[in-house]
Amino acid sequence: MGDTLVFLRIFILFFFASLAFAQSNTGVLAIDTLKRYDWDIETKNNNLAMVHLTSFFFPGGGQFYTGHYVRGGFLFTFETALLYETFYNKFRQNSIFNKNIRAYRDSISYYKDLIALYSDYSDIYEYELEEWEESERIYTRILSKELSKKRASKDLWTSEFAWLAGLHIYGIFDAYGIWKNNQEHSTETHSAISAIWRAAIVPGWGQIYNHEYGKAGLLYMGLLGSAVSYYSRQEMVKFHLKNLRQAREAEDEMAISIAEEDILFFRKKRNQYIWAMTLFYLYSLADAGVDAMLHNFDSPAYFVMQPTLNKGINVEAGFHF
Repeated sequence: MGDTLVFLRIFILFFFASLAFAQSNTGVLAIDTLKRYDWDIETKNNNLAMVHLTSFFFPGGGQFYTGHYVRGGFLFTFETALLYETFYNKFRQNSIFNKNIRAYRDSISYYKDLIALYSDYSDIYEYELEEWEESERIYTRILSKELSKKRASKDLWTSEFAWLAGLHIYGIFDAYGIWKNNQEHSTETHSAISAIWRAAIVPGWGQIYNHEYGKAGLLYMGLLGSAVSYYSRQEMVKFHLKNLRQAREAEDEMAISIAEEDILFFRKKRNQYIWAMTLFYLYSLADAGVDAMLHNFDSPAYFVMQPTLNKGINVEAGFHF
């Protein structure tokens, strides 16, 4: 009950704060359209189609095209590094795993054939059969470990690819935001309530409503990476549950212990991404509301004098900051 009252009080304060921060403009177009963002860079390259094309096909391309070389350089560096890790390095590791797995499978097959061939002569080959059975168990355990490593590598590849795709999506959104800020600024007021209900229905919609396209891109990167990583970790849990069933059927205590540890590990990782998606969603709500309330906060201070017709002709002065 106490927690509910605290939450209710915070919500009421936030609601009235949104009303207190209701935005206003001077009505003077020359003032309301002044540059609001210090990071806006005037550029002649304002072709929207080129912004989209360069962003889509080249990491940081939209940023380079519009003259934002630092941001473009960061995106190019990180995306290139992730491309190398996701494709070249992972394919190289996969080739090594396949080579090792093939050798272990051949060894298991070899000892199985020996056991099957000489099992009828157990009185003669009793000592050899015990050695062969032990060797088969050892190679089977090693093969299982290698298969687990290969599956874990695939799990990591899936997550890295999702974050790579998310980073590229952020670059596209950010490039569009740069283009948008280089155009004539909108003088419309933003409602915190409108921003919040949009963010509640579709994460990122509140940021788009506030014209914070870069933030929307970051949010989609986080949600995409977390959702795909959650799914991939859940698949790892299923994989090790299958290993656990097989180990119990074989009554292999060591394999049972390893499988149980792996299941616990990947369940914890999976649950972390559930929390991450929840926090990203809550952040999108709070950020959309705050950005809407403070939409004009970084506008320049201005002093305005203008005539009014309220009970005669008067001169009204106002200082806004």
